[in-house]
Amino acid sequence: MSKIGRIIKITVLVAAICLSGYELCKISGQYVQEAQLKNELMEYRPAEIILPKATDEIEVLPVISPSQENPAEANPNITNLQNEVNSDITGWLIIPDTRIDYPFVGPKDNNYYLRRDLYGNHATAGTIFMDYRCAKDFSDFNTIIYGHNMKNNSMFGDLKLFGEEGFFESHPGGTIFLQDQIYTLEFFAYMIVRADDEMVYKISAERSEFFGYIKNHARNYREPKPEEKVVTLSTCSYEFSDARIVLLGNLSPGKEV
Repeated sequence: MSKIGRIIKITVLVAAICLSGYELCKISGQYVQEAQLKNELMEYRPAEIILPKATDEIEVLPVISPSQENPAEANPNITNLQNEVNSDITGWLIIPDTRIDYPFVGPKDNNYYLRRDLYGNHATAGTIFMDYRCAKDFSDFNTIIYGHNMKNNSMFGDLKLFGEEGFFESHPGGTIFLQDQIYTLEFFAYMIVRADDEMVYKISAERSEFFGYIKNHARNYREPKPEEKVVTLSTCSYEFSDARIVLLGNLSPGKEV
């Protein structure tokens, strides 16, 4: 190889290393940005309830909160988030033993928060958000909530954990906090579906058809409560083109406030 050829090769190699380093720094910065915002928001985190073990019946226990004497303000942090951070904020989702511990929004469309944080700033991790078609009070048959599958498993990245049968069996539920209501999620199905799956992403559906479809296509499954409403947590999957991970749970009313 000539001297000029070696110089060109070295130059290209150095450029590639610099570009890779830049991309790594950029990705690292994105994770730092998401983590910093999450830490800032934790001061608004609702008082957590104690979930039962997998072998116990799911039920919501009383929330230990400074505002117990005034039940109408049992979840004042949600109101504070709306007033001080973003009026689109609807509630807070917590799933034990995962990184899923975030406020979520009820947007006007399904695009705005894909790459924006709660302050409206550009953010690769985006924001956890409800499908804009869904009622913010979770009165629809199927309420859908979306989040990105980040490579560091933040946002909805930990939904993939429920693909492991043991984890699915030992982690039966999560909690949704609204201003005036606390709900327990009782997970009953883990699935890998296409982004355009017309049954899974229906807001309203014939119940027997819906639950029959889920049972026939779920990878991990336990019997649901068909008389109760459903919440579908959705994130990207890289198993095949345009694949999605979905974790479905029954929405069980908790403590009305």
